[in-house]
Amino acid sequence: MEITEQTYVNQDADSSHPLVGHAQGRKYEVTATYYYKADAKVPTYSYSGSVSFSYTPITEPTLDGGVSILKPSPNPAKFEGKDTEVSLRVKGDLLAYNNSSNIEEWIFYAKETGSSDVKTKKDYGKVLNSTQTFDNFVIPKSRGSNVKQEYTLTVTVRFTKPVVTGSGTVSSLSKTMKATVEVSDSPIPTTPPPTNNNKPPKAILDVSEEVMAGEETLIYGKGSYDPDGTIVDYKYNTPGAVEPVSGPFGWTWYPLSSLGQHSVRLTVTDNGGLTGSTSAKINVIQPIPKAVIDVKGTKKENRKVTLLSKSRSPEHYPIDETKTQWTISPVSGGTAADIKYLGNLSGMNSKDVLFKKPGTFKATLTVTNTAGFGDSTSMTFDIIPDEPPVVYFSAPGKIYRDPANGNQAVAALTDMSFSPDYDFLAHRKWEYRYDAENDGDFSNNPWVPFNDANVSTLNLILYEVGRYEVRLTVTEEFDQPTIEEFITPADRKSRDSYSSAPPQPIAERVIEVYNRAPAVDWSW
Repeated sequence: MEITEQTYVNQDADSSHPLVGHAQGRKYEVTATYYYKADAKVPTYSYSGSVSFSYTPITEPTLDGGVSILKPSPNPAKFEGKDTEVSLRVKGDLLAYNNSSNIEEWIFYAKETGSSDVKTKKDYGKVLNSTQTFDNFVIPKSRGSNVKQEYTLTVTVRFTKPVVTGSGTVSSLSKTMKATVEVSDSPIPTTPPPTNNNKPPKAILDVSEEVMAGEETLIYGKGSYDPDGTIVDYKYNTPGAVEPVSGPFGWTWYPLSSLGQHSVRLTVTDNGGLTGSTSAKINVIQPIPKAVIDVKGTKKENRKVTLLSKSRSPEHYPIDETKTQWTISPVSGGTAADIKYLGNLSGMNSKDVLFKKPGTFKATLTVTNTAGFGDSTSMTFDIIPDEPPVVYFSAPGKIYRDPANGNQAVAALTDMSFSPDYDFLAHRKWEYRYDAENDGDFSNNPWVPFNDANVSTLNLILYEVGRYEVRLTVTEEFDQPTIEEFITPADRKSRDSYSSAPPQPIAERVIEVYNRAPAVDWSW
């Protein structure tokens, strides 16, 4: 039995009481808390089957977060005619990012929604998650006995160097959350009085402030604890959600019919049979997809470029690829006729495209999910020119006929041509012409092919004394994938010693053949 001192209310001014003379009346008010224990016989059911789910992993730096209401507990709190202390714990988690050395600082903001009085805390640790507690909020008793106070909390992580995400380069990421604390004079569920000095557990619930319909969301109660024991049971109440949640945490989702704000309640039970409860709010919004374009392949004329949709949508309302629509248009440097592809531009996740001319082009993607919501985005990109080869070869300026070898003159030729944009040289054609008039003008003499086998090093055999000009023609082959249906022989770049930029000087392409001087012996 617990003995407590009670205050009284003087009844002298109350004329309704039956006391007269020198009698004095006093009234005492006593509050007694009690509870019942009972056994209930209810039917039990068991089910079996398989559970499947789809999950799209986060692949780009994303900031997630959560808010826990530490005070009052439980929430809603019983109005007791005094100020109500409010303590909020804010957590930020940096997902799909592991370069903690690039973290400059964490910044936490908290305020009553609608107020300009913002409280700020910072964490300069180079960590991938951070938690701060704001315990200096108060709901004053002057606001009355039925109050719902909403708080807006934001966590921001700033980077030392910008970070690349799917939507561009960013120097910081932010996540804004809300929490609602209620004070009410309505009956609040109470915890049975402790036995053997057992202390009740503390329920702590982390949920996302806002989720899309069809999006898997984590209901996290693992932060709950028991000060003098262990938690043995977690019970969640998630009205409007599709999947039930059990255990320390679990995933669920809300259908399109559950748009709006929903309350989630958690009750934990410790090993002594005592319970603790708390609640949180989740706002379910429309499942609008996010259209995202990625351009793969070599962005060069006459090469295959793949337009890829990396669009995102809630797991239970995925992108309906049959309704995906692409458009491709020239911005500068090219025309619509230069854009080549097979088939059409609708009903597919990716599309292979070839551009016949360099320039700037724009791709637009429109996606629709199975819930009927859509989104569009555009991306411009440059198609660079296919650079022709640079032709250059080495040749001797003078050679001599060898009487011991049938008066042959041998010129060793070596090709030193190259592709400035790293294609490979697939064909070499060697030719020469002879200055038959010996007037220094080769233009009246025909070219004579002497090797067409893509040889880079060879010997040119000459017999006549005089001047010879050598010409080398080099043709490239694509070193990256293309779409052969749109390729003509002229698309493979070719240059010779004249058209190369720069052209090889004529003096380096001319070979002079001489007779070897006779050997004279003056001895007698």
